[in-house]
Amino acid sequence: MVDKQKRITIRDVADMAGVSFQTVSLVINHPEKVARKTLLHVQSVIDSLNFVPSMAARSLRQIRTRTLACIFFGERASYDNRTYQIQDTYWNNVVQMLSRAADSAGYALLQRHQSGEDAKAYAEIRQMYVAGRIDGMIAVVEKTAHPVLLELHRQDFPLVVFGTRDPALPYVAQTNEEASAEVVDHLYAGGCRRIAFISGERDGHTNEDVNERYLGYRKSMKKHALPVKKRWLLAGDWSLASGHRIAQQLCAGDDRPDALIFASDRMALGALKGLHDIDLRVPLDVSVVGFDNMQYDDYSIPPLTSVHSPVLDMATAAVKMLLDRIEDNARAELPQHTFAAKLVIRESTGPRAKMKNEKIRRSGVPRGAASSARPDRD
Repeated sequence: MVDKQKRITIRDVADMAGVSFQTVSLVINHPEKVARKTLLHVQSVIDSLNFVPSMAARSLRQIRTRTLACIFFGERASYDNRTYQIQDTYWNNVVQMLSRAADSAGYALLQRHQSGEDAKAYAEIRQMYVAGRIDGMIAVVEKTAHPVLLELHRQDFPLVVFGTRDPALPYVAQTNEEASAEVVDHLYAGGCRRIAFISGERDGHTNEDVNERYLGYRKSMKKHALPVKKRWLLAGDWSLASGHRIAQQLCAGDDRPDALIFASDRMALGALKGLHDIDLRVPLDVSVVGFDNMQYDDYSIPPLTSVHSPVLDMATAAVKMLLDRIEDNARAELPQHTFAAKLVIRESTGPRAKMKNEKIRRSGVPRGAASSARPDRD
């Protein structure tokens, strides 16, 4: 009898059914190639043992497709919800860097979007693997403890999570909390005292890395004894339009923040236009900071201060980690690597005292001087 306290394997099924493990593998992966009587017999043994085929069993056939999957789960998709057209976003940059890293290792990259969290989603990804379409997966996911990923990992499916630090899974990520705190430190050193934080969400969901950035913001604000106003904690939908709208919403009145931190460059660039449209100058009246350090930050007016994401380093590490797991699924260690994100200072932030003195020298009393000098009473 098979000891059900240990993990049931394909060989246990074969022994109990009185067939070869190759026959069991055919029943699982290519039932159309098995005689009906044998198929029903082996399937009944599988059911009686409550056997769930291990992803590692496929390695017995030593099949390599030399194709990796990059699967986006939930809102971390490279498509805009409104138009379903590919947009110029951070996540498209991630796909490009992963493709480059995979190509350097002699692998192709297949991109998919998976929104489910149920058995169907699990089965779809598993079938891609057992059918020989992919060798493993880099999962781009918005939150920790995703049920599909946890079950795939339990079944020895080779996977690496990109961008989210999940303690139960192998991952590559960046130092979001530390980077956000560095942004607040920079703004404080430049004289900003009324600092707003604009996160990003879609369909009511906020990414785990944005939560980390918010935590870093709160910690640094507390360190500098700066108040955090609830009305200055808003969320855009990652679009240029939401950054434009929120910047005007926050800064149209006298009691406005003197710095805006956005969770993405796209929203921050929209904010630059929004502030220009209500006749506020950046950084003279309001400083603006983004995240991602996209190439177009150098060409905005003014050039945008942003946090650089080490995407290429993360992509290279993710592909290497995944290939290592493909070669040895039984490894006990759980590789988890975090890469440093760095603040890149450009002209959308600056020392406010120096700027105010320069403005007074050139034009007399500066616009917004009264509101900027008014103490925060909230």
